Amino acid sequence: MNNKKRWTIIDTLIVVLVIVAGVAVFKVFGGNTNKFGETKTIDAVVLLAQEEPEVGEAITVGDEITISLAEKDSGTLKDVRVEPSEIMTYNSIDGKYVIEPVENKVDIYATVELKVTENDFALTCGDSVIKVGEKLPFRGKGYALTGYVIEINE
Repeated sequence: MNNKKRWTIIDTLIVVLVIVAGVAVFKVFGGNTNKFGETKTIDAVVLLAQEEPEVGEAITVGDEITISLAEKDSGTLKDVRVEPSEIMTYNSIDGKYVIEPVENKVDIYATVELKVTENDFALTCGDSVIKVGEKLPFRGKGYALTGYVIEINE
């Protein structure tokens, strides 16, 4: 009648093993445990393709650039290179691909200095992920464009 359960060493061992197994599962499947990571400064080159020539003239070195729609992820424009825009087309007469200029359009290569956080999985500037091929809003005073990151220099 006296069925009082007592805590034993076996019970303690089981609890410890369950906790260790839980921590191991979290480490393996729990995602990024180094969320904040290391803060550093990088230069990201953003290609703004086939824009009007006036836009290329409006973008100047030193502009404060916002790279998100939330207006909190920003950097400083370090360099701007404007080149005539070109496109690859197929010449069906010769059977070859040729590169032809696009009339009244320019390609803008903008180098932006960004303060990013490097963690195990990505470089992030606020809520924006910075990686090659990533499409980013590119907004400054007097212009709002969309471009692609084509190069990252640390």
